[in-house]
Amino acid sequence: MDNAGEFQPWLREKIKSGIITRVAPTTDLIAYYTSSLRSDFPAEVARTIAPLSEVEACLIKTRFHAASAVPGLANFPTVWANSLETAMAAAHELRFPIMLKPNSHLVVGFVERGKVLLNEADLKRHFRPYDVIPGQESLAQRYPELRWPLLQRFMKPARHRVYSVSGIKDADTGVLSACVSYKREQWPPDVGVSTLQIGCEDPRVLDRGLAVVNQVLSRGIFEIELLADSDDLCAIDLNPRGFGFIELDIARGSDLPWLWYRSTREPVAPLPRQSLRASAEAHSMLPGLSRLFRPRPPESSTGTGDRHDQGVADLSVSMAGYWQDPLPMMASRLHALRHPRGFLRAQIGRMARQISRVGRE
Repeated sequence: MDNAGEFQPWLREKIKSGIITRVAPTTDLIAYYTSSLRSDFPAEVARTIAPLSEVEACLIKTRFHAASAVPGLANFPTVWANSLETAMAAAHELRFPIMLKPNSHLVVGFVERGKVLLNEADLKRHFRPYDVIPGQESLAQRYPELRWPLLQRFMKPARHRVYSVSGIKDADTGVLSACVSYKREQWPPDVGVSTLQIGCEDPRVLDRGLAVVNQVLSRGIFEIELLADSDDLCAIDLNPRGFGFIELDIARGSDLPWLWYRSTREPVAPLPRQSLRASAEAHSMLPGLSRLFRPRPPESSTGTGDRHDQGVADLSVSMAGYWQDPLPMMASRLHALRHPRGFLRAQIGRMARQISRVGRE
């Protein structure tokens, strides 16, 4: 029996016995299995767990593409392909360069991040069904389409300016808290996770993100990513769970874990918007040295909209955990060093650019 086939019956038994009463949505798989067992939780907790159809619409990108279509607003071009012929036709419609990426991480895990393809030769070289990670065979049988990749148009702003709207919704009282931030640096480049997340205030991004969230997800912690396409903001991903830079939201006054726990006991009133801090950042690798060479903003800086890269935030926190609990932090560091030479080149290049910028000023 695979791990998924063992875990779900085990979790159901623990919930029904009362040993487990709450499960924090910390990963895609945990969010999925918690949702699939929603009816087994106590009523006050089940109220806070998104239905499985909503979680599927978040975690399976083709379903998210359909569910997130807001009338009158742009939708990011996304095509699923289960043959090279279909992929070739889609690539010519999207136009190179394109992104080739998993339709979901439920079946293929997070080792497969995706690739930027520049031409037909790249597509022929890399297009294939993904391998199923050990333990997820039952999910691969339930969702066979998840072994095949999808294609999306690649846009250069994806490297340095992916916005996030992160927060939490209560099933009865709506959005309790929401913050805007953007991914300033990521690893690996183009397809990686955030290594430097900057808090900002942008009503346009906030409104666009919440419009999609309110259409797709009725409750729970969320983080939606949006990419600027000319004057439009296209939603590209929605995580119905905790996320890597959640410490940034906490530092800004949006304590999502605490709000989530409170909501599992009773409906919670929304937080006032003015209580949230804007000037903060969350970092991952080598934060100390890089921050020394990041210039401070001028006194007139507002830190809003596209005027973000203006200096050091008032508050900087780690997105990998605490040294008092070193294992998560160590795992994050080791994961980033899977490709050590490329990672070190990126870090050295980043610091060189920052030193050069300071010298010019």
